[in-house]
Amino acid sequence: MTGADAVAVAGAAGAADGTATWTLQPVARGPWDARSAHGGAPAALLARAVEALAVDGQRVSSLSYTFLGPVPIGEVEVRTRVTKAGRRFQVVEATLGAGGRTAMELRAVLLRRGRVDLPSGIGAPWPGLPPPEGLEATPSWFLPADEIAFHPTAMEIRVVDGSLDEPAPKGRSAWLRLRIPVVGGESPSGAQRAAAAADFGNGLSTPVGFDGYLFVNCDLHVALHRDPAGEWIGVRSRTELDRAGTGLTTTELHDAAGRFGTATQTLFVDTR
Repeated sequence: MTGADAVAVAGAAGAADGTATWTLQPVARGPWDARSAHGGAPAALLARAVEALAVDGQRVSSLSYTFLGPVPIGEVEVRTRVTKAGRRFQVVEATLGAGGRTAMELRAVLLRRGRVDLPSGIGAPWPGLPPPEGLEATPSWFLPADEIAFHPTAMEIRVVDGSLDEPAPKGRSAWLRLRIPVVGGESPSGAQRAAAAADFGNGLSTPVGFDGYLFVNCDLHVALHRDPAGEWIGVRSRTELDRAGTGLTTTELHDAAGRFGTATQTLFVDTR
């Protein structure tokens, strides 16, 4: 048991202009600052917000987040609007604000869910990851074992290769599973699970040590060519850094059936 019921708790009822207030719980906190959330927690909350505007069974095709500043633990305001309406193709924008400033922006593309006959062999799965069953759960990472945080309280991580205590110059693979819902009483959707897991890519695959370097993802782009299934999201991530002080993390997203999408993060890099 995690001791937490959900990542976020609803505040006031949603307004007619698409605004709703939420309280991010302590379980949403990130590894660096007890006052700020891990990026995966608000990313999943915003994914839920744009999914609510889907029409006729549309599915989330892409989620493009920009992190404008720390997301605080506590009350936040989520605002959504449709910028391009349509039953085949819809664009939705969302913002997350706190303390009078915008902390995150999201632009999402929703596509119609159809049925298309494709030639044999099209859509065959990429090489998969070893299944999470049989892998050991990663102990507390960065934080003491009794610390309440997004990991390890809300998210379980099972590493496929190597130890999280060591740099991963060739990349790293892992499976991640939300232990608690994003919102109480709801089962997280595949898009919410993917958004929460994708934000771990740069931390899992950093080629340099956390003690000597700072690398902060300024954005997160998640593209899904199909809906993920099941609780576990597999990530195969690799981070490349440049001496100009920038970097890029590229992540394959998997479920038990194989690859279902890709995520990227652009990084600000510096020495500590």
